[in-house]
Amino acid sequence: MNAQIAERSDSFFMMNFEITFKGVQAWLDIAGHPMDDSKLFRLLFSSNYLQEQAEILRMIVYRYEDVFFQANRTALHEQNSDIQADVHEPIHQLLLKMMNQKIIAGEDNALLDLYLILQKDMQSESPRYTTLHHFFDEML
Repeated sequence: MNAQIAERSDSFFMMNFEITFKGVQAWLDIAGHPMDDSKLFRLLFSSNYLQEQAEILRMIVYRYEDVFFQANRTALHEQNSDIQADVHEPIHQLLLKMMNQKIIAGEDNALLDLYLILQKDMQSESPRYTTLHHFFDEML
């Protein structure tokens, strides 16, 4: 149990301080493991994927180390400040919120919150998480 909490915390801290959601997605694509938003969100969020989360963390830390983090977090090229380094990108912020909620209230409660957020977003005139709208369809 403590190992699972530690691995969840490692993933949360990595996403909170080291890299953005889109940054992880871009580097996985470069490494030959492309993932759509919904699949990557599920992989980073769900405790069903703890082993895969640990493998991603090891791949990031051991293969790319400082170059990986610097290129994706500090936007080396100011004129090329793209979404990969945007800590305010909506899906990145939603993932942080849900990971934090999972640590505080448990995965079931976090999934319920995520469901409500996505339902509300689908009804919105300007949705922010369109690539995640079918997140729960894929779980069935």
